Amino acid sequence: MPQRLDSRLVECFFEGLSQPQKLAQGLQLMGHLLDCERVSLNIWDRRGQWGMASHAFRGGGKWQLKAVDGELPDPAMGMLARKFEPGHWTRCGYLHEGSSDAARAGRADGTRKALLCARFALTRAEALLTLQRPAGGWDDAQPQIQRAADLSRALLPALEPLARLRQLSRQLAHQSAMLDSVRMPMILIDASQRPLAVNAAATALFKLAPNAEGRKSVASLAGVAPSGFAQLVKQACAQPAAGGVLPVQSRRDAPTAHLLVLPLRVARGGLPQPAALVLVQGLTGLPEPSQLLLQRVYGLTPAEARLAQLILDGQSPVNAASTLRLSVATIRTQLSAVLKKTGAQRQSDLVRQLSPLLMLNHGAAAGALA
Repeated sequence: MPQRLDSRLVECFFEGLSQPQKLAQGLQLMGHLLDCERVSLNIWDRRGQWGMASHAFRGGGKWQLKAVDGELPDPAMGMLARKFEPGHWTRCGYLHEGSSDAARAGRADGTRKALLCARFALTRAEALLTLQRPAGGWDDAQPQIQRAADLSRALLPALEPLARLRQLSRQLAHQSAMLDSVRMPMILIDASQRPLAVNAAATALFKLAPNAEGRKSVASLAGVAPSGFAQLVKQACAQPAAGGVLPVQSRRDAPTAHLLVLPLRVARGGLPQPAALVLVQGLTGLPEPSQLLLQRVYGLTPAEARLAQLILDGQSPVNAASTLRLSVATIRTQLSAVLKKTGAQRQSDLVRQLSPLLMLNHGAAAGALA
């Protein structure tokens, strides 16, 4: 294959790290070179918490491109993919029904499709590349598999970064959702005072302005000396890390408020990085009840939130079943759903993960009542 085509594919796939349209264009080029009807790339994490998909397909005589964030593979396809040996190409086929009536009637008057699939095992994620032709389209399988393998080498170096970036964006979005559910103004910033996540309560308080070089936005707060704020953030991101407190100067008739800077480590690019969690106490009203907070942050049902609260209070699943007058089997089913929605591996992880959020929520109440 000409080197020029290799270069075009590599360029599309690496530009696709930040531009989904470019990724789809790379799949289109691959489909054109392999004479396919459709080329699809699905990437998803193994726990089913996030997914992304990119498709290039021929329709109406021309190529159409589609990129979908949050798309998990069809359960049947996901099960099938797990049977594929990573890094190897596998042929399979399916019947594409012409209409739902034909499907209900059990008639095989649809169009048979032939797939050539390759699964790639990534760090905490899976990728599935699917090439589609009409039935019999991969009868010349061996040379086509070799050609597909050659072309896919341009995609392989971009797969792991794609998965890592998707995981990172989900983490930051989740951090923002968690912060946004707490009534106390909170902002997560790095050592340069660049915001990583900001909750709604902090949006109106903190000012984001370019730094001295004008190349990045930094956070500041009216009523707090910039030098003192910068020093606390530096301490929180240092090694060893240390937090601190500063008074917030406000109107004489306003209640006393304090700025708290706490050291924290967050996962960025797959590696733990120092950060500072900045809170403002004394400017907000009462927090919402813990169970409602858990429902808003993690999407728990009321029953699941009640169970999570009991677990955080130290009850075992058996004791929780007695308290809620439910069977142990029902409690274990609910607990399994809570673990999946929160991303916790086990009950002890759940307690470690949820306790800081509820403590901060109670801290907001203490600040409001001080």
